[in-house]
Amino acid sequence: MSRRSAPFVAPEDIIQDPLSKEGKSLAKELLSTLQADIAAFRADQFPPDILRQVRDMPIYQGNRDEVAAYHKRWQPLIDRALSFYPAAYLPPDNLPLPASLEIPQFIYHVQRLHLTKTRAKESKNFGSVGALIDKCGEFTEAECLRLEKVFANDETARLVVHREFIDLRAYVFCKNDKGELLDPERIRFYRTGLIIHALPDFKIVDSRQKPRKRRNDAYSNPLADNGVWKVYKKR
Repeated sequence: MSRRSAPFVAPEDIIQDPLSKEGKSLAKELLSTLQADIAAFRADQFPPDILRQVRDMPIYQGNRDEVAAYHKRWQPLIDRALSFYPAAYLPPDNLPLPASLEIPQFIYHVQRLHLTKTRAKESKNFGSVGALIDKCGEFTEAECLRLEKVFANDETARLVVHREFIDLRAYVFCKNDKGELLDPERIRFYRTGLIIHALPDFKIVDSRQKPRKRRNDAYSNPLADNGVWKVYKKR
């Protein structure tokens, strides 16, 4: 199954009043500092120098000792990230850190890797035309007037925007300590990178040449389209 990411929690051992304006500002500053440190470390340490690349993907494999050694390099930054996302990796959900941090995902005991492409869409929704334009770019004057009319007729209305893209995923099959094959995890890896401990019988199935069709979109006839984002009234 696919995995959401762990929720953000301001670290109370560092921020005395995380709900205050000052506390929120400090949390944002500390998180920005962490992101900058991760970016600098990543520029120096990724791709990993002791692992082997899988095809043309940001996926790297090695034996257990090699992966553990590379994992150890990242551990101080992972520990810092866990202070903001304490639910990460914990059962029962085992949610990952947010992809926006760009910390590689580490998975051990991997027996098979299935690479896929899926036609997908990114979705956002907005309560004003100004906020939409700020995030999604300009639209024609006629389109903006059409969008403004939506709010003029219904103050509670929302606009939803869709951007189509090709979603790269890896289905990761692991074995437990008894050698039993577990249900696969569906991983989005392109932004973070994926580091796998490959078992001796490790196999790769590459289905990227046959993108799966995405499900039919419930929305049609957009109110606006700037070539990247299509805008609809939210149902």
